[in-house]
Amino acid sequence: MKLLLLFWLLTGSVMAQTSVNVSGGEVKLRNQDGSVVVVGSGRVAADVDMTGVAVINGEVYIDGDKVPTGRTSYKGRKSGKTYRIQWGKDGNVSVAEN
Repeated sequence: MKLLLLFWLLTGSVMAQTSVNVSGGEVKLRNQDGSVVVVGSGRVAADVDMTGVAVINGEVYIDGDKVPTGRTSYKGRKSGKTYRIQWGKDGNVSVAEN
């Protein structure tokens, strides 16, 4: 009984400090101070500070911007570098700096 009471007290205090919302492949944590942390999978968040190239699940991101599928050239807005993009089958993508 004491173990059950201890478990209830510990989990109750955690839930009072943080709320969790899971939807659409992301987890949102709202802290007691009102700040929100969002953890997503398979994408780059809009507020990420990224320079360079990332390929996630067949999608290309350059300097944090999603490159439209089929685009064969893209100039990064932060770095000013131009990249050549080759779109393959089954989500395969090749990106090279010009």
